[in-house]
Amino acid sequence: MRKFGFTLAVLAGAIATAPVSAALIADDFEVDSSASYTVIEQGGPDSTIVFAYDYVTAGYALAPNSTAGDMSGLYMTVNNSLGASNTLTAFNNIVVTEAAYRMSVDIYMGVEGTAGTTEFATVGVAGDGATSNSIFTPISGTGHFLSITGEGGSSSDYRHFIEPGTPVNSGDPSYWNDLNTTNATGDTYQQIYPDTDFPGSPGNSWTTLTIEVDPVNVTYYLDGVAIIRTPTIVSDGQVALGYHDAFSSVSDAQFIIYDNLNVEAIPEPASLALMGLGGLAMIRRR
Repeated sequence: MRKFGFTLAVLAGAIATAPVSAALIADDFEVDSSASYTVIEQGGPDSTIVFAYDYVTAGYALAPNSTAGDMSGLYMTVNNSLGASNTLTAFNNIVVTEAAYRMSVDIYMGVEGTAGTTEFATVGVAGDGATSNSIFTPISGTGHFLSITGEGGSSSDYRHFIEPGTPVNSGDPSYWNDLNTTNATGDTYQQIYPDTDFPGSPGNSWTTLTIEVDPVNVTYYLDGVAIIRTPTIVSDGQVALGYHDAFSSVSDAQFIIYDNLNVEAIPEPASLALMGLGGLAMIRRR
């Protein structure tokens, strides 16, 4: 009886501590990883991209998922001088094919002055590795991606895109807030960012975006709070980090930093169930 109890306890512990995910991509941008990315620019050349950019020495706080001693991230600017729509999209070269996976990345959007920069972070999954992610004219993209402003200066501060070529408008039930709005005034956004420089938006502070993909849904989270859920149209493809300026205004003060990009596979619940059944069968034999 003691042996049975001991074996059962070991099995329970093994299942409880078994890894529930497998790392597919992990980039803390502490070294130049540019060879691992394909960078697409639309409307230029008029942009800047720096891998292993030392943002801590530049005076910015360490990203929330960094460890002590980390210094660097991926830095981007767009529409530096021409006064025209400009987009950068950096695709990680690994093609993700898992049925279910989770992508996360830390984001810092630098904003100086009042709202209305018209600049957008774009973060996506299941991209084709060749098409820029742009939520406004010219609208383009593949897979699923989210577009975010840093300062709530757009009527579409949180707007998602679904392949083929469809930005989802405000009022759609995929937006999980009181009015199904894409505007930063929505109650969910205000709850996530109550005390930033631009309440309802993450400007001049770090935020963590997570995108979970499964065969049924794509769900977007900011700092652990679900803001959007939409049916999965496509799941295979490349993850993308980008920056987009839709309009002609030019400002040297606006930029974006990405850090701690991670993509991990999420095992099917059946896999864990089979592990448990196999262990129980072993106990039964004993």
